[in-house]
Amino acid sequence: MTTFNYKAVDQHGKSKSGVIQADSPRVARQLLREKGFTVAKLDSAAAGGNKRKSFSFKKTISALELSLITRQFAILLNSGLSVEQALNALIDQLENQDQKTVMMGVRSEVLAGRPLADSMRVFPNIFPSVYCSLIHAGEQSGSLPRVMTKLADYSDKTRELTSKIMMALLYPIIVSVVAILMIVALLVYVVPQVVKVFESSKQDLPLLTKILIATSNGLRSYGWIIILAIIVVVITFFQLLKSHEFKLKFHRQLLKLPVAGRLLVNIDVARFTHTLAMLLTSGVPMIQALEAGRDTLSNYMMRNAINYALKLVKEGVPLAIALKQQDAFPPVVIHLIASGEKSGTLDILLEQAGAHQELELTHRSQLLTGILEPALIVGMGGIVMLIVIAIMLPILNMNQMVQ
Repeated sequence: MTTFNYKAVDQHGKSKSGVIQADSPRVARQLLREKGFTVAKLDSAAAGGNKRKSFSFKKTISALELSLITRQFAILLNSGLSVEQALNALIDQLENQDQKTVMMGVRSEVLAGRPLADSMRVFPNIFPSVYCSLIHAGEQSGSLPRVMTKLADYSDKTRELTSKIMMALLYPIIVSVVAILMIVALLVYVVPQVVKVFESSKQDLPLLTKILIATSNGLRSYGWIIILAIIVVVITFFQLLKSHEFKLKFHRQLLKLPVAGRLLVNIDVARFTHTLAMLLTSGVPMIQALEAGRDTLSNYMMRNAINYALKLVKEGVPLAIALKQQDAFPPVVIHLIASGEKSGTLDILLEQAGAHQELELTHRSQLLTGILEPALIVGMGGIVMLIVIAIMLPILNMNQMVQ
């Protein structure tokens, strides 16, 4: 059976849209007519044959939603239901129409005889490669319910790792935005009102006040040019990022930033080692595990290091030596991987390496937050103080002249 998206009009003239499963478009139209619908548009949600290879689906499921769906799927499988029964139960309880459409597409692929992992690969923008690789390993080993539970735990841990960083950076970002808006408002709206008083007095203004007035006039007169220049710079920057060499250099420089650079390394290494450990534990071959783990890395330099390591591992070089060549991973991680390869406990030591990186991540994020918060407050206070001083100096001079 195939899943179809439809748009139709009911007997009362109201527009309707949704999904329906049928063996063919003709059968789907017949089923909709039986419901009293006049079909306006009918499209296949999951194409068959050669179209499967090029099929793409918009990102309609967030990381949190995918984590919840995975947890529900794991519970259903562990209760003894088959994959088809679990999918049916999951679809019935999903309320979001986009999520339901995706899962119905997966179910139609399963009913067509494809394995669950291959059915999910039809939706590459929804289900990451590491997700599909782990499910494939579970299907091959006959332990899909256990693997699905492990995948749900992994999804929760990954999401928690990301939210930990977002929460650490949320306050500094809010303070920065508020500070910039406040300073711009002072310069554009408040300063010009005060300047009128100074102009009427015709007194010689202090240098600080002259600089303030010039800055205010510049923002008011050329503010749109500044905004346009910023937009052009941003667009140019993103265009340059499409270049392999520029992107590699930029991401390399990111890793050299004080405090923040080490933080980025901790995030990527923790995610990569946890992913690799989970895949190897589940029986995924090393090459396939490395390819799936590489997709979890956000830094292009580290991805490049994994690509280089993959070539060496395929030639028989140990993973620790292959990773050491590019000098992208922390030495402690390389040593743990080398020890794991020698002792045959690579998956265990990879998990320990991930835990160590998470611990460093927590400490560094606290340090970064501890530095940024007072620095932003002091910086904002200093700029506002300069504006106040620049305004008050002429007023004090006027008072002295009157006396």
